[in-house]
Amino acid sequence: MKIRTSLVIALFLLSALPLGGLVVYSYYSSRSALQNAYHAEAARLTAQMDRRLGNIREALEQRLAEVSALPNLSNAEKEKAPVVGNILMTMGDFAPLLDSIEIRPMAHAAPVVANTAVTVTGSAPTPIVIDMPPMPKLPRFTFTDEQRQHLKKISQLGSELGQRRNALSTEERNRLQKELNAAQSAFSESMKTTQKKFNDDLTAALKAQEAQEKAADAAQAAQEARQEAAADVVEEAKATEQEKQHWRMREKQANLLFGQRFNVPLTNQGTVIGQVHAMVSGEEVIRRVLDASNEDRSEITFAIDREKNIYTRTPEDRKTLENLGVLARVAAGRPLNDIPNWVVVLHQDPQSQLRVGVARPFGEDLEDLRKTAAKNFGYGIALIFVALIGIMPIANHITRDVDLVKRGAERIAHGDLTTRIPVRTKNEIGHLASAFNRMAEDLSLQQERIVEQERAAIEYERKSAELEEARRFQLSMLPKEVPRLRDYDIAVFTQTAAEVGGDYYDFHVDPDDTLSITIGDATGHGARAGTMVAVIKALFAGYSGAQTPADFLHDATEKIRRMDLGRMAMALQLARFKNRRVTIASAGMPPAYVHRQSTGSVEEIAHSATPLGTLGDTYNDIELDLAAGDTLVMMSDGFPELMNSAAQQLGYGAAADAFAAAAKNGDSDGVIAALAESARRWHGEQPPNDDVTFVVIRARA
Repeated sequence: MKIRTSLVIALFLLSALPLGGLVVYSYYSSRSALQNAYHAEAARLTAQMDRRLGNIREALEQRLAEVSALPNLSNAEKEKAPVVGNILMTMGDFAPLLDSIEIRPMAHAAPVVANTAVTVTGSAPTPIVIDMPPMPKLPRFTFTDEQRQHLKKISQLGSELGQRRNALSTEERNRLQKELNAAQSAFSESMKTTQKKFNDDLTAALKAQEAQEKAADAAQAAQEARQEAAADVVEEAKATEQEKQHWRMREKQANLLFGQRFNVPLTNQGTVIGQVHAMVSGEEVIRRVLDASNEDRSEITFAIDREKNIYTRTPEDRKTLENLGVLARVAAGRPLNDIPNWVVVLHQDPQSQLRVGVARPFGEDLEDLRKTAAKNFGYGIALIFVALIGIMPIANHITRDVDLVKRGAERIAHGDLTTRIPVRTKNEIGHLASAFNRMAEDLSLQQERIVEQERAAIEYERKSAELEEARRFQLSMLPKEVPRLRDYDIAVFTQTAAEVGGDYYDFHVDPDDTLSITIGDATGHGARAGTMVAVIKALFAGYSGAQTPADFLHDATEKIRRMDLGRMAMALQLARFKNRRVTIASAGMPPAYVHRQSTGSVEEIAHSATPLGTLGDTYNDIELDLAAGDTLVMMSDGFPELMNSAAQQLGYGAAADAFAAAAKNGDSDGVIAALAESARRWHGEQPPNDDVTFVVIRARA
């Protein structure tokens, strides 16, 4: 496939695929945001309905408590009209929630006249049932589905005309204006019909209310007349079985809705003389709770009690919920968040276990999102094709230059190093041609370099072999094991920074158990350092405990000078242990440290002498005694001069602190392990910047 074709295909794919991905992502992100917004709104509405249910429950309890304290309530049969009026005034807006109030006097109360004048038989007081007069139900004005569609279309057309007025052509603007005018006219005509029907319904409702009030007044007058005629005849009121069943159903429904029954004590001047029992109208309660939502919106509000009974505002809402499977899902305990194109949210009342919910569709909004996404994708594809047409001349120019580079590269590949590619552009293709020209010029030089590198590789292998031999020689000069003595516990640690390190340690035990320990650090690393270590190894082999450490250092520096080893030098520290008496001399080494077990303190043993092989030759002995449990450490400068990742040295103070902490371990090996861990924590896992060596001597008990 030619480059030009590849460029066109690549441009199309690299444009179309991200565009498609962006459109899909935009659609799904918008869908998710829309669904989340609907879910949040539905959750807010369910919480509002749940709060309304709680407010109704609290208000009923409070108002009924006030009703129970009304005067003459126990004489409601004789003074029914005033009592009913007082109850209605006390209940206020919550009076329509009651079907009736039953007054149950206590057993010792005097008999009272019931709702119907009958003779009382027996000693049990007769309950008084006060039916609440029905409240007039006036019609409410609401938009029809057709009117909501008109309003939505008017809003969309108005937004499009307002936001895109400058981008629209005259024809498009006129077309949209005509559609807007037509939608407004249709809405106005529909509103005239709806308004007329509402006015007729309102007039009829007001007339029915007036007739109902007149009938109630007539019934009340007839009731009062019957009561006067039967004043001397008291008969026990016996509720029919049908009425009892009705009351039981009302009590059960109130318990399902509120999780309680509404019973309050009847008092008279602070004395309980009976009980007031309220029959709550479940239909009116449900209507008030579900009407917490705005009727002009398309959501469906509903409630489900703990026996899976469902309550909706209209039969159509109930049928819609059944078609969506909401009832079946709730009964089966299945989630409600996967119903296509619907958001369903439930909120449960903790006392009654009544669940109030909102179901809201968003399918129409999703359809608008899909149409917008498809339209944007089409616009993007059209722009891509325009770009493809414009890129063809550029692709031809690029492929011509690439062909020149290809032919020149083929000649160079066949060995024609005199080939030069003519550079005609200053873009990447021109830079590539210049690179080929430089490559041809450098190839001959590169061949010579390859030969030289082969020679260097051979030399490197030879030196590596020599260095490895020197490393083995250096390691062979270190003791294979530490002395095992009755009075001292000894342990060592060393870590080199190169293949052949400059640090050195050794032991010497005389026949009289005099122990001599030396530790040193030759200048540099590698083979030169190994040479100096070998010299010191030979000199220390002839050392006798009868000679003081300072005398040994003085003789050693004189012999090294006579060897004429150039600028090589070595720092060395020598300690002689005899009968718990320690004599130490040092030539340029870091101070030794002694940890006193009795006090926990650390003493520093420092010398100011110069390394062996330098100009100085004056060395002094320092003597001290070791008690049982005391620990002495001799170290090279690699430990206090360790660098961390921030290029900071550990320092001699920190080294002494690390030894003080390490010396609390039980034996010399424990001290060594603690010091090595301190070095690792400070420097990390990489090889140290200098050789690190410790020699730890602990006086046994």
